[in-house]
Amino acid sequence: MFQICHKKLNLLIPVVMGLVFFSPSYSEVTDLETSTKFYATYLIHTPDTERVEVYLIIQNGEADNTGRVGLTHYTEHLAWLSAIGQKGRAVDRDANAWTDDLAVGYWLTGAREDLPELLASLSEVFSPIDLPQGFMSEERDVILREYDLRLTNNIDGRVDEAVKALIYEGSTYARSVMGTQAHIAAFDPQAAIALHDKTHRPENTVLVVVGDITPEQLNAALPDVPVVAPTPPPLPTLTIEGTSETVLTFPDPNADPRMVWRRIVTLDDPQSIDVLETRLALLRDILDSSLPGGLDGPLRYDAFIARGFDIDLWPLDETHIEMSVTAYPDVGIGLAEMQHAFEAALEASARAGIPEETYTRVKARFKKYWPDWTDESEVADWMAAYTIDRVSIRRAPLEIDAIKQLDQQLERDEINALLRTYTQDGRTVVAFIGNEKDFP
Repeated sequence: MFQICHKKLNLLIPVVMGLVFFSPSYSEVTDLETSTKFYATYLIHTPDTERVEVYLIIQNGEADNTGRVGLTHYTEHLAWLSAIGQKGRAVDRDANAWTDDLAVGYWLTGAREDLPELLASLSEVFSPIDLPQGFMSEERDVILREYDLRLTNNIDGRVDEAVKALIYEGSTYARSVMGTQAHIAAFDPQAAIALHDKTHRPENTVLVVVGDITPEQLNAALPDVPVVAPTPPPLPTLTIEGTSETVLTFPDPNADPRMVWRRIVTLDDPQSIDVLETRLALLRDILDSSLPGGLDGPLRYDAFIARGFDIDLWPLDETHIEMSVTAYPDVGIGLAEMQHAFEAALEASARAGIPEETYTRVKARFKKYWPDWTDESEVADWMAAYTIDRVSIRRAPLEIDAIKQLDQQLERDEINALLRTYTQDGRTVVAFIGNEKDFP
């Protein structure tokens, strides 16, 4: 029950006091003057749906944990089993929980008329963990099996863990969400209970409800928890000092040979998460094209260096951005040769800048990044996903007008400036996977 989250985009203002309601059939967000029972509450109206989704997202994740690595994930397991247990397993319901760097989430879905029961059940995660000692100890074995699934038997998972530890080194973001097998075997149930008591509080929690529900219906269904003074924890500091390049090798004769290349760079001036994310999404689309300035030409169609690659770009915070590339060498191409060719192509694109024609053509296709503003269901689904993502990284969603204006902040000069930043000094980790004979 752990995950690493990323991205999307939305249309809400998080307000601390009261309920934020968004309906695509209305022209603006409505802030209802109610006493809050959580740090913030969001209601996303999805028209003509018989089901409702309810999320409680604790604003505290593994990056905040100062105890044993992975303890946040273990605590989530125990809190979920103590609060929900079999109650979330009704035939017509889905239920789950997750742990990430910055948040812990609990989720239930059910019939719309069951909203009060769903809210009451989820709110039990605030109650003290009440499980037999033996059961809590046995849950460590469940997590060990999860570890085997995600890491022991998954080379991609092992690579991700190793790269994360190095690229975020010196920051609490480098902590593993799961921990090692030794960490898991030594989890102390009493330490988990103490961490739960410290972090699982309404004033530190965001409620998100998605469904064909009115604000009045939600207010009437809210559980009987005390009104709180919102106190979200500060974000952990992301410190990336100095520049470095580290190369890792992962021998596996059965693996498809490939390179995983990641780099973090620091911006000269901070930008908002939403602006950064949107600009980087457009830059990603440009680099992933065969148009002049893109990487498909020099890597695939012109020199046959890579037979395929995946690229992603995203903001870590307002001043740090990351790039991740997974590339597969073409016939007769070594992994180190492919790395050098990729870096040379990236440098050349940054030096020349994205041509106007390429920028114009890709930006014209970029409208698919946004929902169809005339389709209520599409807008609601898109906005709900973004709201959950923004809450999970402890950031404030934007107002709808600000969201629509993001498309006007995708100037070519700004895109080129971000591209140049990726070629400057930063922290780079490269992982080579495959046969040892293919390694440098």
